[in-house]
Amino acid sequence: MQRASAGLLAGLLAIVPAASAHAAEARVPVGYAMHQSLPLDRATNGVDGALQILEDARLTPALRRNMWGQTADTDLVLAEKNPLRKSFAKMPLKPAHLRLVDNAGKVVEDQAFEVPLAELDRQQLHDGPATVLLTTDHSIGTGSYAGLETSLWAVVQGELMPEPLPGRKVLVGSLKNAWKIVEEKTPQGAAAKAVQVVACHPNFANPNWAATEEFVVELTTYRFAGGAWQAATNSLTGYWENDGAWPDDFP
Repeated sequence: MQRASAGLLAGLLAIVPAASAHAAEARVPVGYAMHQSLPLDRATNGVDGALQILEDARLTPALRRNMWGQTADTDLVLAEKNPLRKSFAKMPLKPAHLRLVDNAGKVVEDQAFEVPLAELDRQQLHDGPATVLLTTDHSIGTGSYAGLETSLWAVVQGELMPEPLPGRKVLVGSLKNAWKIVEEKTPQGAAAKAVQVVACHPNFANPNWAATEEFVVELTTYRFAGGAWQAATNSLTGYWENDGAWPDDFP
């Protein structure tokens, strides 16, 4: 489940070709290449243009594929005699950027990340504008809590606006954290989507947790209502990792 959002990213191949031609012509900084371009239109988003992910131009498809969800350390992925090792030794991978570009090629917004890899997806999660799922890769190749971090956004009136999740800055995919989008029915019987989140951590409420090695599993369901995401959580004593079965005690 470290790559819990992998299913959501399956549609990315359809995103790149559909980018606005003018937006795609916005100048890409030296040393960068455009990894993704998600088209935007004025009727839906308040702007004709695109959301773009820029990444280090030295990233090959194979290298990126082997790093994603695993590590940002190229030395752990590249063969010992790969010539790219020297390049990365002289200059580490550049941080990925998210850009909002209009149809005239103007960069309206530009946000740099702390990590070199990022992905975009778009899902219709509620009746409002489609939600943009922005995933940055914080994997370090070890540990229980570092991994893919996904935040929810929408482009409204030409601006990139967050869709906050109560009590949670990001959705994490790691050894002890996972999430997925599920289909539900509203009380009125209408189809709806919700986000289920699993988070396993030591029971810090127990002062003797280190001695007892007691863990809790928090199961949270996010539902969109009244123009915002609402949360409901069950907290259970127990232990969970992403190779286990998906829990069935979600509220």
